[in-house]
Amino acid sequence: MRQQEKKRILFGAVIIGLICIIMVVVTAYAAELRVENNALISENEAVQGEIDTLSVKIKSANNIEHIEKVATTKLGMVYPSEGECVYLKDSDAPDGNFAMVIKEQAYN
Repeated sequence: MRQQEKKRILFGAVIIGLICIIMVVVTAYAAELRVENNALISENEAVQGEIDTLSVKIKSANNIEHIEKVATTKLGMVYPSEGECVYLKDSDAPDGNFAMVIKEQAYN
């Protein structure tokens, strides 16, 4: 073999080696990105679970029966009787029991 051919073969082997090394590095980087992406997906799912749990808690806390229960048991609130309400004008007074009117409006 001539010197020129040996140089070409050596140069080709070096180029092929460099291409293989670059492919290994790129594949390793892609694997690292996949691991990071999977970790973010897992964290995202955990946060979404917390959001769903909090949404359920908010809906149950905003339930009118729950609010009424907390008001009567923890805060000691009671519906007023007919004699306990004061109106600015006689026309402001509802027909019947004011507490019943409030309950009807709350549950409708």
